Amino acid sequence: MNILLMFAIFIVLLLIGVPISFSIGISSLVMMLAEGIPVTMLITKMFGGLDSFTILAIPFYILTGAIMNSGNLTGRLVRFADSLVGHIKGGLAHVNVLASMFFAGISGSSTADSASIGAMLIPAMEEEGYDIRFTAAITAASSSIGPIIPPSIMFILYSSLTGVSVAGMFFGGILPGIILGGCQMVYAYVAYDRVFTHKRDERGNIERKRFSMAEVWRSFKKAVLVLVVPLIIMVGIMTGKFTATEAGVVAAAYSMVMSLFVFKTLRVREIGRVLLDAAKSCGMVLFLLATATTFGNMLTLMNFPKLVLGALTSLTSNSRILFLIMILFYFIMGFFMDGTPILVMFAPAFHSIAVSLGFDPIWFGVTMVIAVLVGGITPPVGVLLFVNAKIAKISFDQIVSAIWPFVAIMMLVVLLCWLFPPLVTFLPGVLL
Repeated sequence: MNILLMFAIFIVLLLIGVPISFSIGISSLVMMLAEGIPVTMLITKMFGGLDSFTILAIPFYILTGAIMNSGNLTGRLVRFADSLVGHIKGGLAHVNVLASMFFAGISGSSTADSASIGAMLIPAMEEEGYDIRFTAAITAASSSIGPIIPPSIMFILYSSLTGVSVAGMFFGGILPGIILGGCQMVYAYVAYDRVFTHKRDERGNIERKRFSMAEVWRSFKKAVLVLVVPLIIMVGIMTGKFTATEAGVVAAAYSMVMSLFVFKTLRVREIGRVLLDAAKSCGMVLFLLATATTFGNMLTLMNFPKLVLGALTSLTSNSRILFLIMILFYFIMGFFMDGTPILVMFAPAFHSIAVSLGFDPIWFGVTMVIAVLVGGITPPVGVLLFVNAKIAKISFDQIVSAIWPFVAIMMLVVLLCWLFPPLVTFLPGVLL
């Protein structure tokens, strides 16, 4: 009954407009009082949720993304992506996806990806003749690749909550992230005739860019120093030279040096603003993490994992079906909550269930994180939908009307990970 009461308080607070961080914290505090736990434990649990060397990586990856955006380094990635796939039918849509995949290897944040790639490509795609609803939708969907291809803030968060190897999660996300990007590009190719107004030249021919190896080489030379960032991170972790947290420090420092002294796209007097922007983003994420950790601790204290496992096993004895039910639970929750609180509140409980069922922790973790990320592009609270609707200057309903094929694609990738564990476990097994 106390568990139901805690969820009821949380939902009521959300419905009346209380910010989600405070809704989580207040519902946890009420349950502490009901259970006779000292109120001071709220602060203790909140601090404990952040007192982790692994969590320390999050501010540095957020800072890396902020530097990349302010230093205009993202444009180099876009131009390189354009040289590779811009000539294909649906060119700029493919550029959008591929640029997001490149940027994913730097910031690990879907919101940073949307803000950076969207600001550049949404106006360009609209001018080129693409339907603005499709343009905003594919930008939101491609941004969801950000937390899948390493480094990933969500993988770091999951690892800190469950103890699963950060490096294993990083490498486990590579193939699913590539598959997701590939599927989005296939859809863009197939849907081209429906979403493009067929801008034509004077002779009535559809304008299309020609492939040029010389242009690929020129754009690669300009982008290579930016593309080095994910390489440094992954090689450093794989060889044991530094941890995921230390990799975040290296990535932030490298991005700062490149922006200030090599490309000279960031001025010294702008550093304060960049740090402040990163601090604001980081503050919101970490406060949410602190309160959600307390909520998760209360669920564990009230034996929520055992109750859930008992309820699931009463439905079926097939462990793979139980896994699928948990995926569906995350998908449904994504309609009502952002991914971070969902993960913090339920990941520890679901992880303990997965361990008891004998699932590979990396396979389970990566698959569940991708399932959570679907919520970023589903209404009514999909954060990426709001971000890209604002950039595209369209209504929320307009972007929602075009997002459903991308939701289906993302769920397909989740199901592929569920059906074929080697998609997740192969690279960690080979590289670690």
